[in-house]
Amino acid sequence: MLSYFRLFFDLCLFRQPAENVPRSDTLLFLTGAAAIVTGAFNALPDERISSALLLATTQILLFAAVIWIALRLRGHRERWVQTMTGIYGAVTVLQLVTIPLSSWHARLILPETQGMALTLPLMAIAAISIWTLAVMSSVLRQAMQIPVAAAVLIIIGCQALLLMIVFSFVGSAGP
Repeated sequence: MLSYFRLFFDLCLFRQPAENVPRSDTLLFLTGAAAIVTGAFNALPDERISSALLLATTQILLFAAVIWIALRLRGHRERWVQTMTGIYGAVTVLQLVTIPLSSWHARLILPETQGMALTLPLMAIAAISIWTLAVMSSVLRQAMQIPVAAAVLIIIGCQALLLMIVFSFVGSAGP
């Protein structure tokens, strides 16, 4: 288990190529579940547990679907398990780093503060989010054998699609 953590940690630091990720359905399931749980924990200061789990699950499934389609269109469908395992494992490692930062940020916000308050932990979370984008793009670029700009656009497109879905549900849940 520690060797897998080390592999995903090295992916986050661009020390390992994505092709070194084992092709295992079990590992894909475990890393996907871990990404959902760590994503939900990061959302907890602002969301109920059920909403946090739904949001994290939606993100994981959306990325899986979009990347499956992208790999299929490029003729690399067989790389999907490795690609998603690498992305989920790396995202889990980076989300583990942001969990204490999210809690720290929540403790720094005063109850009377309206809107978003800029804090040191929030800036660190933003930096880690950008790093996560770079790691995901790197894994996808290697799997699809495309330029990094194209991989970044696919990952940003996934995030934009997720935001549209979330906002459409939030908007429809209002009065």
